[in-house]
Amino acid sequence: MSIVLLEHPRPRSPERYETVVNTPLSACLMTGYIASTLMSRNHDVAVVDANLYEWSFDKTVNGISRKSFKLLGVHLVYLWEYSSDILDALSGIKKSNPDIHINLYGHFPTFAFKDLLTKYPFIDSITIGEPEETFLGLADAVLNNRDDSALSTIDGLAFNTSSSKTGNIVRNSPRKPSTQLDKLPSPFRNDYELKKRKGISTYILASRGCYGKCTFCYLDNFYGDESQWRGRSPENIFSEISDIYEKHGERHFYFADANFFGPGRKGKERARELAHLIIDSGIDIKFGIECRVNDVEGATIDALVKAGLVDVFLGVESGSQRSLTKFRKFTTVEENRNAIYTLRKYGIEPNYGFIMFEPDSTLADVRANFEFLKEMEMLNIPSITAHLLHHRQTIFQGTFDYKIKSNDSKPDSEVMYECDYEFKEKSVEALSEDINTFCIKSLKEIFDNRDQKDIDFDSCSCDETDPFSRQMNEKLIEHFEDTLSAFEEKEDKKLDRIAG
Repeated sequence: MSIVLLEHPRPRSPERYETVVNTPLSACLMTGYIASTLMSRNHDVAVVDANLYEWSFDKTVNGISRKSFKLLGVHLVYLWEYSSDILDALSGIKKSNPDIHINLYGHFPTFAFKDLLTKYPFIDSITIGEPEETFLGLADAVLNNRDDSALSTIDGLAFNTSSSKTGNIVRNSPRKPSTQLDKLPSPFRNDYELKKRKGISTYILASRGCYGKCTFCYLDNFYGDESQWRGRSPENIFSEISDIYEKHGERHFYFADANFFGPGRKGKERARELAHLIIDSGIDIKFGIECRVNDVEGATIDALVKAGLVDVFLGVESGSQRSLTKFRKFTTVEENRNAIYTLRKYGIEPNYGFIMFEPDSTLADVRANFEFLKEMEMLNIPSITAHLLHHRQTIFQGTFDYKIKSNDSKPDSEVMYECDYEFKEKSVEALSEDINTFCIKSLKEIFDNRDQKDIDFDSCSCDETDPFSRQMNEKLIEHFEDTLSAFEEKEDKKLDRIAG
């Protein structure tokens, strides 16, 4: 083969159960789209999904090193303390195959390309932003043994020159994001049967980008200065779904779009058109989507539910209006309520994007969040309760918040991709640390209990009759209430002393 595309191992840290921030990194089908684009031009491509195969880093190095190829593309995912292990593994592959060209693509390398190319000179190039056409140009250059001058002509590419030891990093002109998504070949779906045996959803990417400008999200910037929400046509989406349905008998899909609905009225009309295509075809499928609260509207949800919608990941983010405004959500707490009520009306209990603690949180904001979660009856399943109660904002490069906070913070990793921060209020910082410790410990107990009972179900499911689950849920809520109240009482006494 000429080209290998690698999905590297993604071990979970025992101290981190928050994987939601990496969801778009793992489910966005970048590797599949690169592979199908290359295959459409008759390139010889192999996809090695070390994460799916549950390979160790050492096994990945051995498995890749034994292959003969010229170009290795790696979908690099940020994994906190394990990020250096990934790069060490790639260094090992390069030592075994010194003549290969290693390219990184994905959200992490797009924003951290300077650090990565500087600190890891064995990396030859990085694809910045939308990858298909950039990687295709790179493949043509590498496979035809062209030099750095050829790389300089490829929009969307950053690379080390021949004299990279002197720090010569070149970033070419940005590549404009594709506006013709219907013309892209459907993504190559590697190891389909293995994924099905593991219970992994079949992902569909029906759109790219987002019309929102949330300060904590890097998605808009990933696609460049000209980024905007772009959607495939309902007919094109349905064609892909029906092909998979007919070929594999697949009935469970998940739309990996960061924002399933496009903006405004036309976005909802497009969603209903897709729903009607599914309904009229008579195919029996179930699917999930991700969306903003202002996109949830009765008629559209009704049509989608009739078409098979069963899961919604809802970007609520906060029960504090001050925080919503700070995040530039351009939504209200009341819209949050209405979206949840609407989804429940149609039989859907959503999963939630929610940030309990952010750098500028006050105790009043935390209290507003907690009361909102209780009011909306979102704290019923212990694993979900623990996540909602301890989730602290993660600030990645590429976000507006990173620009604001990274100037006065220390790096949280060897590569300056995530920044640590101090809370504006010391009381909130202490509260966050206490809740995080308690919830992480509780999550470990929840997963240990599941493993001991050999229960084979999603951690977001729960047997309501199970005494352990009920007790864990009550314990989490009680601890949060008691701890928050104690900090509020201390703050009140402090204010009384100042006033007196």
